[in-house]
Amino acid sequence: MTTDKTDAPLTTPSHDAGFPHLRRTGGATQLVVDGRPYLALGGELHNSSTSSPEYMAPVWDRLGAAGIRTLISVASWQLVEPEEGVFDFTAVDDQIAQARARGIRLVLLWFGAYKNADSAYAPRWVRSDEDRFPRAERDPEQMLSGRFALDGPILSVFSEELTVADARAFAALMAHIAEIDRDHTVIMVQVENEVGLLGDSRDRSALADAAWEQDVPAALLDGLVRRGASLHPWIRDVWSAAGSRTSGTWSEVFGTDREAEEIFMAWAFSSYVERVASAGTAAHPIPHYANAWLGPQPGAETPGQYPSGGPVSRMLDIWRIGAPTLGLLAPDIYVQDFTGTIDGYASEDNPIFIPEAIPIAGNAFIAVGAYKAIGFNPFGIEDLAVDHEIFRCYRVLEEMRDLITDAQVRDRIHGFSIATGEVHQARIGDYDVTLNGARDTYGLFGTGTGAAADTLSGYGLILQTDDDEFVVAARHASLSFSRTDARVELDELQEGTYTDGVWSPRRTLNGDERYFAFQSDDLRVVRVRLLRRAL
Repeated sequence: MTTDKTDAPLTTPSHDAGFPHLRRTGGATQLVVDGRPYLALGGELHNSSTSSPEYMAPVWDRLGAAGIRTLISVASWQLVEPEEGVFDFTAVDDQIAQARARGIRLVLLWFGAYKNADSAYAPRWVRSDEDRFPRAERDPEQMLSGRFALDGPILSVFSEELTVADARAFAALMAHIAEIDRDHTVIMVQVENEVGLLGDSRDRSALADAAWEQDVPAALLDGLVRRGASLHPWIRDVWSAAGSRTSGTWSEVFGTDREAEEIFMAWAFSSYVERVASAGTAAHPIPHYANAWLGPQPGAETPGQYPSGGPVSRMLDIWRIGAPTLGLLAPDIYVQDFTGTIDGYASEDNPIFIPEAIPIAGNAFIAVGAYKAIGFNPFGIEDLAVDHEIFRCYRVLEEMRDLITDAQVRDRIHGFSIATGEVHQARIGDYDVTLNGARDTYGLFGTGTGAAADTLSGYGLILQTDDDEFVVAARHASLSFSRTDARVELDELQEGTYTDGVWSPRRTLNGDERYFAFQSDDLRVVRVRLLRRAL
């Protein structure tokens, strides 16, 4: 345990210039670790797991045996600074040591003043001093209900004392990591968790009311103006409905309804997170990001039914202006519309990273292939059986990492998830690819042959490696290639495996297997060579 009562800013360490970082190359922004693009394919541990090294001991062994190479784990303010100025990094140190011993990289979550829109992870010395750290207040006459209880502690984001204390604790954590983690086991950090206000569209404390009556900061309005046609249509509509003013109070510029109050809270939370994040990057400049509890969504259409002010898709402009230190804003996806959710976050200046999701293997292929994501991580990863299909998928994708990240840069990759009977179309380079789900073979070779297709979930990844060559990793799917300038036929299909990017060939597929190469439960990797013929 260490003690530090000073308020002096922590300086950026100079011992290592090769920090993990985000890099834009060609058609993709990638996470670079140890000089190579990295795919953070793993999972997030349950919130309380890493608070106990004893509890985690068998979990580390089980996940290591499953081949996991990335884990998202927690560092909480409650444990890191149990007394003001007294820091205890025991749980963090154990995570780093255990991960390093198994070749696992960590994405660390800072549960500071805000976790899932309340403040239960703030230490007792913060929560018990309401004069110094005032609480947020909500209108009891207009209290909004959603799917979660509203009885947790909620500190006011407008508290200067809270901002300073949270930032100081986070900076101390990051300085400690910089000191003990010279080989970059920790590759990225999330600042707070699913921030925002539940139960009301804005904080109605005295501090918040005073902020509401102030002029909208010029930095926000100038940023909105600079965005021009790229500004989110929803923000533009709210702003224009109030007259598109470039000065004035919050109600004068954006109006007085709940949507205007959501924008107000988004600026408050993004500004708060910016100060915490900038303190952290000053101590240890690895990528920082924030995550979002999604909204509006079915059953939670109004800000306050989901955390008002969080980095939901329609608030991304506000957050990018308010928190420029953050490398990205990430959706936690528990809704059914996986691709629609990512569409709301995908942009050149916001690489896709999924820190929480349902453990559906096909979504990993969509994220990495269709959206060039830097990572995909189901929540509660330690609950999955060791033979869960997602671990098999991760092992295949990890061995193909260099191929995948190269194809992302060249925009020669597509990922898909497809069910029985579905047909999808994709374009990769100059080729059109037709994808079919699991096929019904009943009667295909005569009466009584084949079998009716079950409803199966297929998925896969298609990478173009040369003009007429592809690598396909897929299951329960079939695909065909065509071009507008030539006839195309399958020339050679070679099944095999990659180990650290090196190809080991197995069978050459022909005959029946030529047309049913990916119709099994297993994820099969095949190199496909095509023959072009004149029209």
